[in-house]
Amino acid sequence: MTILLLLFLVFCAFGLFCWVIFININLLYYIFLKVPNFSTGNSALGKILRDVDLGEAKKFYDLGSGNGKVISAIAKRYPNLECVGIEYNIAGICFSKFRNNFLKNKVIYRMENFFKTDIRDADIVYTFLFPELVERLENKFSQEIKKGGLVIANTFPLKIKKPKKVIAGIVGKLDTIYIYEY
Repeated sequence: MTILLLLFLVFCAFGLFCWVIFININLLYYIFLKVPNFSTGNSALGKILRDVDLGEAKKFYDLGSGNGKVISAIAKRYPNLECVGIEYNIAGICFSKFRNNFLKNKVIYRMENFFKTDIRDADIVYTFLFPELVERLENKFSQEIKKGGLVIANTFPLKIKKPKKVIAGIVGKLDTIYIYEY
């Protein structure tokens, strides 16, 4: 009994240590990159899964995939869709891969800067990023998204392009979905 208790305490201490490291890495990424780790809410994810037709899409990109919540759900719902998560935060990548091991989804995670990622093969691109980042990506979208490709923006719309569809959310809940077709 004492050995089990000791193992349990060691496991808890290790878990706490890992959590503190994870939080500090995220804090450093926020300070240096100005991009916080901010997860898509269940309401927004539900709207995407329920109301967005991914149709015959072959490749889905999540720019700033964070903890992998969205891309794992998409991969689970659409098993024939190739899903690519782009994240620069090593803690996010590690957490995403850990999540994906348990869910057994076919997802590729790449640790890279999404401004430099080639997305010309994307059929669908998802973002949940702050307005200044979305604004910086808009030119990239117009140059790289193929004809008929979709951009799904959570909460923060593109400035120049008009959305094909808006799935309204509750004010203050960060769950309005904007869909753009190129």
